[in-house]
Amino acid sequence: MSLPLKRNIWFTGFMASGKSRIGSLTAASLGWKFFDLDKVIEEKTGKTIPRIFAEDGEPAFRRLEVEALQELSGQGPLVASLGGGTLVNPEAIAIIRSSGVLVGLFASPEVILERVNRKEGSRPLLAGLDDDAKMAKIKELLDARKPLYAMADLHFESDEKVPHHVLTRRIIHRLQVEELQPLRVELAERSYPIYVEADLAGHMDSIAAKADCPPRFLIVTDTNLKLHQKRMLEQLRGCLGDARIFFFKPGEEEKNLKSLNKLFTFMLRHQYPRKTTVVAFGGGVVGDMAGFAAAVYMRGVDFIQAPTTLLSMVDSSVGGKTAVNHPLGKNMLGAFYQPKAVAISLDALSTLPDVEFLAGMAEVVKYGVIRDEGFFAYLETNAEGILARKPEYLREIVVRSCAIKADVVGKDERETAAGVRAILNYGHTFGHAFEVLGGYGLLPHGLAVALGMRVAARLAVLLGMFPEDAERRQNALLDKLGMPKVFPRRLDEQKAWDAMGLDKKVDAGSRVYILPTRLGEVVPVKDVPKETVLRALGCARSDTGPGSGA
Repeated sequence: MSLPLKRNIWFTGFMASGKSRIGSLTAASLGWKFFDLDKVIEEKTGKTIPRIFAEDGEPAFRRLEVEALQELSGQGPLVASLGGGTLVNPEAIAIIRSSGVLVGLFASPEVILERVNRKEGSRPLLAGLDDDAKMAKIKELLDARKPLYAMADLHFESDEKVPHHVLTRRIIHRLQVEELQPLRVELAERSYPIYVEADLAGHMDSIAAKADCPPRFLIVTDTNLKLHQKRMLEQLRGCLGDARIFFFKPGEEEKNLKSLNKLFTFMLRHQYPRKTTVVAFGGGVVGDMAGFAAAVYMRGVDFIQAPTTLLSMVDSSVGGKTAVNHPLGKNMLGAFYQPKAVAISLDALSTLPDVEFLAGMAEVVKYGVIRDEGFFAYLETNAEGILARKPEYLREIVVRSCAIKADVVGKDERETAAGVRAILNYGHTFGHAFEVLGGYGLLPHGLAVALGMRVAARLAVLLGMFPEDAERRQNALLDKLGMPKVFPRRLDEQKAWDAMGLDKKVDAGSRVYILPTRLGEVVPVKDVPKETVLRALGCARSDTGPGSGA
């Protein structure tokens, strides 16, 4: 993925920390000009740095540094390596801060001494010293300048264990991630970003580093991703240091404790420690199971959501709900556990089967109904372009859906009894009943929710709280998108009623329905008469037709 970089990149660090080498490689990778500040000064004065120090003194040299920085700062974007002591001058710091990003490189004193000795006489501050004295001086200067180097925006170790080209890639990718403007789920100390870009798989290490996640990674996915997202999965694994991959079998029927225990066994056998980052790469089933595993493994490890289906991008990856199913109910066993970041790669949608894309679109429509009539109108106008999966439309629907959900979750993280998060359940109470009746395999979650939205709208009309023309608009949009109009088997309304009684949203024995009052607004309604609910369910029967009210 190519993400834009616009700011100058200034490399700082102690002498022999690799500023010139890594800086030049970074510039070459970006196609930018590279400058070594010391060499710029030497060319300008016709003197070597040691000679300037000897003849004119350090204060004169620092003035020359400021002049050179002023000239370079206006020539960007560029990459430049600073002298080891450039940051001792506040005037130099001001120029650097105002014109770019400061990247700090550091190495151990032992590595520095070895590198210094390769170019004997090139370091005036160490001139004439033996190795013991050099080491003492290096440590003294490192300690004195530590607060200065700590001012860098980003820090990277430039030891001999990481090849220069690998370190260069890490630096560029991290800088690219730094320049992104993510959405945010605001939850105080549990707040996290939502990145939405074309392809973020190769940047996952940078996203993890920015989120302060431990660099021991485990990728959790399902076997379908081996085929449909092979390139992205390989990129993801490569940037995470050839991390191990655990594969679930695909499908909602695998979302259970038995399957989850296989992941725990894998993690324990491979001795994953408390400082582990789980990367959930897949759809909602993978995200739910990996998130739940992260919540309980060793009492909680970090995890990142990398959703690959539209449904998981706009719904399950955001909000921290993690769970598995029980034969008596969907998502009955789980925990609220927030990810450290959500990384959405829109390119993953190019290989998504049509039925799964539609399943995600049901949730997208839901956001328009519950919170944003303008967004609903956007979907009505642009349905054809969305179904054609044009990138500009995909980005818009994902960003706007995630923004709505992030706002709702930020106001009510754990879905309190009187909380706003309950509005996200629009269509879900009926949808989950349809999933139970279908054995979790007949209707995908999103399509079950779409049918549930039709029933919820019909119930609201029957209660006199939702205009029939608004119901027709909702159903017309669902029709235009190709959503199911009826339950694909013979529907037993009584069994659907019983299934809804097991729903998590039953509040102290009271059944709660999220029903619309207008497009853009829904409210919770308790204890609707059973006969009215059964009438509304009748619109999903194949022998009565949608919206009939039979």
